[in-house]
Amino acid sequence: MNRRSFVMRGMAALVVVPGVVRAQSLVICRQCGREAKLGETVCSHCGAALSKPSAAAAVVAEAPKTDAAAEVARLATAAVKDSLRQARELEEKQPEVALCYYQNALALMRLVPSEVRHASAEAAILEGNEHAMQALLRGRVPCRKCNGTGKYQVDVGKINHVKNIKAVEGIACPACKGVGGAIGYRDVAKVKMAILQGRREFERRQMVTGDVRVGQALVPASLDAVLTNRQRTLVMTGIPVPCSSCQLTGRQKCVTCQGSGWVKCDYTGCEHGEIKATKKTSARSSKRLNEEETSKCPQCDGLGEIPCKTCKGVGSIACKTCDGSGVAPRCTRCSGTGLATCSKCRGSGQVKGAPCPECKGETVILCTTCRGEGAVAR
Repeated sequence: MNRRSFVMRGMAALVVVPGVVRAQSLVICRQCGREAKLGETVCSHCGAALSKPSAAAAVVAEAPKTDAAAEVARLATAAVKDSLRQARELEEKQPEVALCYYQNALALMRLVPSEVRHASAEAAILEGNEHAMQALLRGRVPCRKCNGTGKYQVDVGKINHVKNIKAVEGIACPACKGVGGAIGYRDVAKVKMAILQGRREFERRQMVTGDVRVGQALVPASLDAVLTNRQRTLVMTGIPVPCSSCQLTGRQKCVTCQGSGWVKCDYTGCEHGEIKATKKTSARSSKRLNEEETSKCPQCDGLGEIPCKTCKGVGSIACKTCDGSGVAPRCTRCSGTGLATCSKCRGSGQVKGAPCPECKGETVILCTTCRGEGAVAR
């Protein structure tokens, strides 16, 4: 490229008006050639008047911003549709992976302008996110009485006092009515593991397609390239940072029953669900056959266990780290916004009349404490 063509390209990027030359936000006085601060009407060096840019110049300056905003909205809308589609496909068989896709769609939805959002899409994402979480937390728990068989259990080992339970064909368990279980909370440790495995699978799927990590979200590389700091934090704070103890479940294992939901029956004289008493039919001191009679414990109904009073038989309690919210505490430095005032330009957006190289003229940067996520996991 020769010097003439290079100069002509540079001139094309400038907007010239009488008394002033403006290149984007750079203002140069035509009288003395020095830079003037944005917004000044008189040059601080020579006192020459600086005329305001024309309406045409304003339109040229605002056009790139409008185009950039429209491009972000277009790319975000396409990414939301893709995440929602994949979440629906995986919701039944892999709810732990579908949960990540729903959360990704919720974060990207924040980039879509409110006037073009569809209320039905928002409702579908919120409903799907809740359904996927409940599918992980709650499920069929085996009946404690029949061990999930749904059949009536009979102890046929009375003679030698050894437990020998046998299921009776054709008779339904009176506790579960033959179903074999009931809907309840699953083991918290298994739920946490499922969520972590689902997160790993979600990241693997999206990184194969070339998506880029923006906090907990994964976005197309084309969208990541046009995001501003404010838009980036909208996405990053859209996915809650999970609590380090419960991983979004809001539950922790009950220490009283060790997660089983049951404890040993504390009824006086109860031993494995039975209460033993000695028959007093004679004055003989020696023990005779069938002299000891047993009866079913009225408290545990012969089970030998009762529901834990601490967790009410659930096996888990509200997480003490996050008070049951499932998410990490809000960052105290940025108050959960994920943004902080740029320290280089001190929020002015300019350094010596040029856009700040740190914040690119946006006046804000990502919070250095939470890295833009708005929360810090402990």
